[in-house]
Amino acid sequence: MPSPAPTVVDAAAERPRGPGSELDARSPRVWPAAVLVGFAAFVVAVIGSWIPAAWADEAATMSAARRSLPELWHMVHNVDAVHGLYYAALHVWFEVVPYSVFSLRLPSAVATGVAAALTVVLGARLAGRWAGIVAGIVFLLLPRVTSAGIEGRSYAFTAVVAVTLTLVFVIAVQRTVERRPRAWAWWVLYGAVALLCGLLFIYEVLILAAHALTLLVWVVRRGGPGGRRPHLRAALWWLVPTALVGVLLLPFVHLTSGEAAKQLYFMGKMGWGTGILKPVFVLQFFMGSKSMAFVGWLAIAVGAVTAVALPRLRHRVPAVELTLPIILLPPAAIYVASVLVRPLYNARYFTFETPLVAIAIALGLTFLPWRRTAVLWLALLAVLSAPQWSSQRQPMAKDGSTWDTATALIQRERAAEPAGTRDAIYYGPLPSHVNRTTEFVEASYPQAFAGMRDLTVERSAVSIGELWAQRRPVTAPLPDLSDVDRIWFVGEPTADQPRVLQDQIGATWHTADEWKDGAFVIKVYERD
Repeated sequence: MPSPAPTVVDAAAERPRGPGSELDARSPRVWPAAVLVGFAAFVVAVIGSWIPAAWADEAATMSAARRSLPELWHMVHNVDAVHGLYYAALHVWFEVVPYSVFSLRLPSAVATGVAAALTVVLGARLAGRWAGIVAGIVFLLLPRVTSAGIEGRSYAFTAVVAVTLTLVFVIAVQRTVERRPRAWAWWVLYGAVALLCGLLFIYEVLILAAHALTLLVWVVRRGGPGGRRPHLRAALWWLVPTALVGVLLLPFVHLTSGEAAKQLYFMGKMGWGTGILKPVFVLQFFMGSKSMAFVGWLAIAVGAVTAVALPRLRHRVPAVELTLPIILLPPAAIYVASVLVRPLYNARYFTFETPLVAIAIALGLTFLPWRRTAVLWLALLAVLSAPQWSSQRQPMAKDGSTWDTATALIQRERAAEPAGTRDAIYYGPLPSHVNRTTEFVEASYPQAFAGMRDLTVERSAVSIGELWAQRRPVTAPLPDLSDVDRIWFVGEPTADQPRVLQDQIGATWHTADEWKDGAFVIKVYERD
């Protein structure tokens, strides 16, 4: 019996009609595939999301999300306005769902699934249904995506709004070029999503500049049906919502730029040279996987070259012209600003580009007319991404944090105390960040510290509109301890602590218990 012929993609059937073609995206076959890939992305993200201990960035999320909306409004005028919209959404989420580290990260896993589904839809619209499906699978395998899916931060949501904005852009351009009814409504939607992008994470407004570059290319080369004039008309339509969004975001940009020095103090000086290669070409999308980075960038290059060089793939040129500016322009702009003005670049800040990266990679994986070839490449990417996925779900995966085991010990020991015991907490230096205190740990695991009197607070974080409280100097006298039965010290030992605490409480107190958990020292003092 002869072997079956290789599966060949029908290029005529999958060829879009130009920038923003609605071929396949309207087909009932696309949405089931998109939903299936989206669900797979959610599953890949959510599995093991409860395992790693919380860390400093997630503690900031919880410090903000636990406040009332007026208190949050006060805070964002002093710090972290760039994440204010996400904090407000998490506040609402925790009004409905009980807090846990798992429930903190669950919205990010859901957002990962939504972004994967929309990546399939956008990829199908640009390069055909099969390329869209491959793009969605590539997206769910990217290490930056699998990391964002278990992070109690806004990164997964930035991917959702970025791919949504680009999908709306493509549809708006297509409907304007073809003079379709109510094309203006899509530009109104474009403006609304663009505003959401900026409010969710200010770096995302650079997508608008990338879209402008794409439109310029389409106008210059007379791309798509209708020639230059229809695309020039689309460019003018793009200018209206973009200008309005720019004006509306000016106060927000002013606010967030004024807070940058306070928030980005940890960033070191950046310069030119080979030091740019690792963060931009490896860490940005592929994290620690150099082999996956090599395959990914090679596929992007192959997809771009074959779209231009092979006549049967010329319909993919608009996809290249759309994806490459979004992939390259935002990090380039931020990196230049980081060198010339002040450090602003961090690899995880560009998670919003991952759907477009996935589509660009998919163009390279599907340039051959045999689907089995793309399946083999996807299998290779899955093998290469597996170590990253696994390492991200280890107990100490997030900055080496062991906060969960330390707080579990505290909770267990407090549960065994006699009823009515009056506990106080002395927040010591935060492990690995001794310029901070273990108030970060309390923000992430509040149940372990419930009912404790804070001996180190001078002004609460809520009262001063900051993420963290204003603390007494280490050498400042302790408050009255007459209503305290036990004092808990939790933190990493330093030259000052817990020695100064022991000197301050004096000889009338003794060490009742002491534990060491990772970098934590946990000590309990009782009266003699």
